[in-house]
Amino acid sequence: MSKLASRQVHLDFHTPELPFELGKNFDKRVFQQTLLKAEVNSITLTGRCHHGHIYYQTDLPAKHPQMKKDFLMEQVDACHEIGINAPIYLSVGWDAYAADKHPEWLERKPDGQMYGFEDYGQLAPGWKTLCFNTPYLEYLKGQIEDTIQHFKEKLDGLFFDIVWQDPCCCNDCIKKMSAEGFDPKSEADRAAFAKETEQFLKAEIHRTIRNLAPNCPIFFNEGNILPSIRPNLDQYSHLEIESLPSGEWGYQHFPTVVRYAKNLGKEYLGMTGKFHKVWADFGSYKNQAALEYESFLALAHGGNCSIGDQMYPDGTLQDATYTLIGNVYKQVKELESYNTNSQSVTEIAVLHPGITAVSTEKVDLALAGAVNILNEAHYQFDIVDQWMDWSAYKLLILPDKLVLTQVLAEMVQEYVDQGGKILATYHSGLIEEKQFIQALGVRSKGEHKTVPMYGYFDPIIFSALPQGELVMHGKGMIVQALNAQVKGEEAAPLVERTYQHYYSHFQAPVGEKTGNPLVTVNEQAIYYTFPLFEMYKTQGVKAYKELILAGVDHLLNGEKLLKSELPTTADTVVNHQPEEKRIVLNVLHYIPERRAITVDTIEEKIPLYDQTIELDLLTIKHKIALDECLIKNVVQVTNDQSLSFEIVADKLIFTIPKIDGYEIITINYE
Repeated sequence: MSKLASRQVHLDFHTPELPFELGKNFDKRVFQQTLLKAEVNSITLTGRCHHGHIYYQTDLPAKHPQMKKDFLMEQVDACHEIGINAPIYLSVGWDAYAADKHPEWLERKPDGQMYGFEDYGQLAPGWKTLCFNTPYLEYLKGQIEDTIQHFKEKLDGLFFDIVWQDPCCCNDCIKKMSAEGFDPKSEADRAAFAKETEQFLKAEIHRTIRNLAPNCPIFFNEGNILPSIRPNLDQYSHLEIESLPSGEWGYQHFPTVVRYAKNLGKEYLGMTGKFHKVWADFGSYKNQAALEYESFLALAHGGNCSIGDQMYPDGTLQDATYTLIGNVYKQVKELESYNTNSQSVTEIAVLHPGITAVSTEKVDLALAGAVNILNEAHYQFDIVDQWMDWSAYKLLILPDKLVLTQVLAEMVQEYVDQGGKILATYHSGLIEEKQFIQALGVRSKGEHKTVPMYGYFDPIIFSALPQGELVMHGKGMIVQALNAQVKGEEAAPLVERTYQHYYSHFQAPVGEKTGNPLVTVNEQAIYYTFPLFEMYKTQGVKAYKELILAGVDHLLNGEKLLKSELPTTADTVVNHQPEEKRIVLNVLHYIPERRAITVDTIEEKIPLYDQTIELDLLTIKHKIALDECLIKNVVQVTNDQSLSFEIVADKLIFTIPKIDGYEIITINYE
C-alpha cells in the first residue's frame, strides 16, 4: 500500500525581517477549512527558510525576529487535528542569515566570486550558496537536531532543499582537496570533489536524523533526479520531482525525469506550483488546464501530486489559490486509485546518458529528444541505468553520447546475446572513445569536420521520408560497415561555407556522395552516424524523428504495444495493477504553448473524439508475466461507461468516444 500522501501542498515561507508581527493574522480554523475544502491531505511547512530564519520557538539566534508565538507548531497542530500530514521543510544550501554572519562560509568560484541563485553579486538581491566543507555543516546539523527535539513525535518528515555542492574554491575546499589528492586547478577534480562532498552531506544529515528519529521520512531536493542519486538512494524515504514547467524546468523535465525516477524502487510524487511563473510569483495563478495536466501526468505515471504555494507573512492562505488547487484535487481524489501501486507496462528502454557524462542542461538534450520522439509516437518506454534489469525490454536505445566503459560495453553485448536489440546514434556504443561495440557491426574512422552533410536513405525501411536528399544539421561520425548493411548514404554539400566561398543564405546544395555510411543495419542493431536525438530536440525536423521511428519499427518487426491514430500531442501511459487485475490506459491531451517570450503554459484542453486503440495482449502478458488473461470488460472511468471491444489475433481493439483532457481506461481481466 502507498504510504506517501496523494494530494500535497508544498508551502514555502521564505520570509525576511518584517515591520509587523509574523503570522499576526493566522487563524487555525480558517487555515484548516481552507486545506479541507481544497482536498489537501498533506502540507509541507517551513521550519527553516532561505533567509535562514527559524519558525518555531527556540533558543537558537536564527529564530525569526518578528515571531512571538510558536508559529510552526501552531500550523502542525492545526493539521494534525484534521488528519493532515505536516512534514517540515529545512533549507540547506541557502541561508542568508548564516551568509551575513559568516561570509567565510560561502562557496567561491575560482576567481573568488560567489555562487548563488542566478549568480547574484554582492549588491544584488538573492541567495548566496553556503559551502559544506566549512563549519556551516555543523551549524546546519545543530539546527536539524533542534528541529527534531522540538517536534518529537509530531514530526511527520523532513524535506531538505538546495542539497548540492558547487565546484567550490573556498579556503576550506582547497585545503581538503589537496589533502585528499584532488588538484584544485583541475576543473574535473573540482567537480568530482564537489560530488563527493554532496554525497557526504546527505550521509551526515541522514546519520544525524537517524540518531534521534529512526523512522522519520527524509527527502533531499536538488531540483533534479539523475543517476548520481544512486550512492545515497538508501537515505531517501521517497522521491519528489520538483518540476514547475513555467520555470526553468519546462514541460520537458517531468516526462523525462519520471520515466527514470519511477524505476528506482521508491514512492514518488510530481511537484508543480500554483504560480503562473515560478516560486514566489505572488498574486499569480496558473491556468487550471495547465495545473490539471501537470497533476494528472503525475497520476498517470503512478505517482502522487504536490502543488507549491507560499504563505503570506501575516500567516494567511489565499482563497483564490486554494479554490484553484481544490478544483484540481477534487478530480485527483476521484482518479488517484486507478494508478496507485501500479507498474508501467513498457517495451523499450532508453539508457540514461547521465551514467557516463554530466549534462550542463536541466534535461540532457539527447535524452529529451529520445523522450519526445517515443512519446509522440506513443511507444511505451522507461529510462534506465546500469543497475536496472534490461532483460524485460525488447529494445535498448543509446542516445547520442553514451561512450561506454568496458564494463558497460560487456553489459550491452550480454543484452544483445540474450536476444535484445540495440538502436544507437553518434558516439553511443563507442568503448572509451576508441571503437564501437561488436553488436553495431561498424568501425570508427573519426569525426566529420564538415557541417552540415546530406543523406540518402533506403526507401523501404525509411518509406515515411521524402525520397530526396535530407540535410543533417549536426556533426557526424565517419564509420566503416563491417557486419552491417548500409541503409543510409552520406553526401557532401557542393562547397563548405566559409568567408572565401559560400552559396546563398545557408548551406550549399547537395553534391557528390562520399561513400560513408549514414545508417547501418544488422539483425541485432541499427546505428546512425549523426546525433539525431539532440538534433530533433534542437531543430525539430520531423524527418529526424521519422528516421528514428523507422529504425525502431524495423528492430521490433512492426510490433507495438499500443497502436492508434492519436495525434502526436497526446500522452499515453499503460500501467498494470496486479491486485485489481486490471491494465490501465491513461490518455492525456493538453497542448503546452509558448504564447509569451519565456513562459510555457496551457490555457485549454482540446477534446479528441472516436479514437480507436489497439493493445498487443501478447506483449502485455509477457511484460507482466501472466500466462493467460480473459478480458472481462473495458471501462472508461470518467463516466463509468463500458466500451465495446473485440480481440483479433491477440490484439485488443476498442474505441474511446471522447477524450476530454484526461481519460483513464481500465481493461479488467480474470
